[in-house]
Amino acid sequence: MPEKMNFTKASLLALEPVPGRRRRVYDEKQKGLAVYVSPTGSKTFYCIRKVDGKVEEIRIGDAATVTIETARTTAAGIINQIAAGTNPAEQRRIKRAEMAFSDLFSEWVKDCRAKGKKSLGNDERNYRLHLQGIAKKKLSEIERSHIRALHRKVSTGAGIYQGNRVLALVRAVFNFGIKALDIPGLSNPAAGLKMNREESRDRRLHPDEMPRFFEALAAEENPDMRDYVMLSLLTGARRSNVLAMTWAEINMERRTWTIPGSKAKAKENITVPLTDAAMDVLQARAEASGAQGWVFPGAGKTGHLIEPKKGWARLLQRAGIEDLRLHDLRRSLASFQIDAGVSLAVIGKGLGHHSQQTTAVYARLAQDPVADAWQKGTDAILVAAGVKKTAEVVPMKKLHGYRKSAIS
Repeated sequence: MPEKMNFTKASLLALEPVPGRRRRVYDEKQKGLAVYVSPTGSKTFYCIRKVDGKVEEIRIGDAATVTIETARTTAAGIINQIAAGTNPAEQRRIKRAEMAFSDLFSEWVKDCRAKGKKSLGNDERNYRLHLQGIAKKKLSEIERSHIRALHRKVSTGAGIYQGNRVLALVRAVFNFGIKALDIPGLSNPAAGLKMNREESRDRRLHPDEMPRFFEALAAEENPDMRDYVMLSLLTGARRSNVLAMTWAEINMERRTWTIPGSKAKAKENITVPLTDAAMDVLQARAEASGAQGWVFPGAGKTGHLIEPKKGWARLLQRAGIEDLRLHDLRRSLASFQIDAGVSLAVIGKGLGHHSQQTTAVYARLAQDPVADAWQKGTDAILVAAGVKKTAEVVPMKKLHGYRKSAIS
């Protein structure tokens, strides 16, 4: 028997995915209306009816953006068209077969925006810069040779990494057309094309750079900039997670920071241990702000601070350090932990990695176990910086004062 229920916001939200297959649930109120739940949890409305003896599944839209009432009204309209002798599914297939790449890209963007894809801004930029040559072409006209030449051109002009990002983008857009839009006869011209070989970046703060880095950090007059950099280094968290850190995620008693799955790359909660030095920074900020809302509040649309590019450049210039990115601070903590003898499995757990292959990038550089690992890494950093001579804790308040200001 088909699974049925009355569609409400609460009932749709409660629908759990089934591993390895799509789950289909019909609406009890509107005939033919169903929702598919993917193994990843995304939900999509469809109108499912027989037309000329063949079952047609007509996509209505993402349940995250299409209301239940709109889905019901749309499904009723589709059924009326079928009763009048029209096959809406066939009409859509004909129309999609004539789509230009720009049309398909627009549909893909809508889908990604509804799902909250974080890198969508970069994808749209790559489309504007590198994909205008195929934008107006019909999908049926875009051949494998076009994409191979495009990949080669971007790789030569903008670099191998950018070339790979563009190839991956084209592949994703065509896959969306095949799987989500069911465009007849559509194949993926980017499928199987080889990516450029990329060398994993292994830049870190080296031990001989640590004293200069900490001296420059101590001289930084902007406390928000100083604390943001310090917590990025001491937690090993992604910079976006540090910027969007909230006091509700911090447990001062347990000395942990829980990054919710909605903010994590792997969509699973990550528990980050807070070392002595990290706790000093947070306690000082809590005393100054009252520990409410964002740890790093800002005046922009997000409500929290955005990446301090000018402040970072100022810090590196003061320290006399080149070719160091904010993300390299994450790599720096992991490399110091490895130097201290911490296992890849323990480091990977704290960083939120799902494979030791990812964590092993750091190994080329010369939760009790996790908390101990983070303390060892922090101690090694502070010793290298000349802030500590031994493992004895030195309060961070001795390194700098705290004043409210905005990042520039």
